[in-house]
Amino acid sequence: MVTFDKSESMNLMDFYQRFPDEDSCIVYLKSMRLKQGISCKKCDNNDFYWKQDRLMFECKKCKSRTSFRTDTIFENSNLPLLLWFKTIHLISSTKKTFSALEVQRQLNYNNYEPIWEMLHKIRWAMGQRDTRYKLDTFLEIDEGFFKVVDKELSKEQINEGQKRGRGSVNHLKVLVLVESEPVEEQYDKNKHKPNRKCGHLKMIVMEDLKAKSINEEISENIHVGLNAITDKYRGYAKLKEILKHEQINTSELKEVHKTFPWVHSAIGNAKKILQGFHHSIGKEYLQSYLDEFCYKFNRRYIPDLFDKV
Repeated sequence: MVTFDKSESMNLMDFYQRFPDEDSCIVYLKSMRLKQGISCKKCDNNDFYWKQDRLMFECKKCKSRTSFRTDTIFENSNLPLLLWFKTIHLISSTKKTFSALEVQRQLNYNNYEPIWEMLHKIRWAMGQRDTRYKLDTFLEIDEGFFKVVDKELSKEQINEGQKRGRGSVNHLKVLVLVESEPVEEQYDKNKHKPNRKCGHLKMIVMEDLKAKSINEEISENIHVGLNAITDKYRGYAKLKEILKHEQINTSELKEVHKTFPWVHSAIGNAKKILQGFHHSIGKEYLQSYLDEFCYKFNRRYIPDLFDKV
């Protein structure tokens, strides 16, 4: 298999050199499965034969067989691996995103539905990767409101709830947590740069923004003993029960962006990408799109994400 320098991003020419056909994709996935380790679901044995004619691993002990696609996002999919790999490359090679229609056009594929399903499986995998990590150091916390399409609502209900923010029926509530460690030297050197160093980001779709719900969600996503700043929203009133918390009255601040430099930026950038590329998002799929945004944000310094997905 052709290799390339992982310190640089993989462009289209690199991709087609690395994966010229279906066989090259099979070799890659097989090697990844072996690297991660395979365990027989019947007898827990870890030694397998490779059955090239069936594209399966056969347990040396009990002879049960396992598809090399099992326990991957390719499981139960009849689509060629090469099509999957092309899609993963497209979506992972840009800091922004692709709509399903654009991916369908780029791949010259006749049916929309399989492309749409592939993209959501890839986004699901991205979200699963980020659930492994808990936030640390210092947090900026805020809430965002993202416009969605709710097919269960009538036009009358939508028109009645057109107000913006927390009470809007066509906006979902999203809790946003960003690692934001104070770095005084950076601010001293350049007054135009934030005086905080941005780390990892999490965005969580919420049913409500009550104090109990916020505390439960934050507790699941952070290490113990963190410091955090928020605005004066009453939903944050009980955060002191789970972390060191400071509430700031943003109405008294002349330059809010200096106190909350990253959380507001993350919300704004996510909205631009979602509204610019997807236009209308079903309420049940918002978390999936946010998972993709956070996954890429958290790996913004990694040149190529193909092998990470």
